[in-house]
Amino acid sequence: MNLKLYFIRHGETTYSKTGGYCGILDPELTPEGLEMAEQFAKTHSSLNWTAAYVSPMKRTIATAKPLCDAVGLEMQIRDGLKEIAYGKWEGETPETVNRNYHDEYVRWLTDPGWNSPTGGEKGIDIARRSSQVIQEIQDNHETGY
Repeated sequence: MNLKLYFIRHGETTYSKTGGYCGILDPELTPEGLEMAEQFAKTHSSLNWTAAYVSPMKRTIATAKPLCDAVGLEMQIRDGLKEIAYGKWEGETPETVNRNYHDEYVRWLTDPGWNSPTGGEKGIDIARRSSQVIQEIQDNHETGY
């Protein structure tokens, strides 16, 4: 099997600028984030793309759109690719979370695989749902990018 997977992070959002947690929040890309997506498409559209699997979040769709348009791919939207759900930490900065949920925050920082943000997802749960999408990709695409 000669399958290559590229994991691309979404472009800049307002939360990227402030450092706030926005896992299930759905901010739009900033103008800079849109430019990042355009530049990625220009730089990498010459690769032999065979599919684009994308989270249903607005920021990820907007990041993938320029590449998909450039290479003629339809996005394959998958819930399993969503970011972590931060629970009560959504929209908060790390400083605020540390102050309001100190013990849980330290546990999460120490071992996010088995400790979740307050009311959020454990890393192991994210791995389970995302690995199902990776398996689907492997089943559907023997080669390509």
